[in-house]
Amino acid sequence: MSSRNVIVSLVFVIILLVYLFIKMRYLEPRKKLTFNRNPSRIEYTTLALCRMDCQNISANDITEIVRRGEINPDKSDLRKRPCAIFTLSGKTKKGTGLSIVVSQCGTVARITNCYDVAGTIPCNCIDSNPPISFYKLKN
Repeated sequence: MSSRNVIVSLVFVIILLVYLFIKMRYLEPRKKLTFNRNPSRIEYTTLALCRMDCQNISANDITEIVRRGEINPDKSDLRKRPCAIFTLSGKTKKGTGLSIVVSQCGTVARITNCYDVAGTIPCNCIDSNPPISFYKLKN
């Protein structure tokens, strides 16, 4: 084989590898971007806990929206690393319209923000602390 044929073959293989890398990396949807409706653990940021307390939103309401809410693709950031951010909205069994922002890494869902869609109750909440890893229960 001549050296010209080796160089042409090498260039062809490199171009093929670059094409496959770009296709896999940027053009194909990732499996991890699907939303897990049944997370093994739910974490709440202090901002979410403050808003839940202020607007009388229970952990059951949040779980209900996580399981049955609609994903708003315009307000979601599915390519965010390391965890995709989903914005979900829906109505609870009580008829309250809620919107929640969920950062999901694998089987852990972190509720970063939640609010009543009607916005009738103003809250003065500031997110300054790390997330809390427990369920907040209201009776």
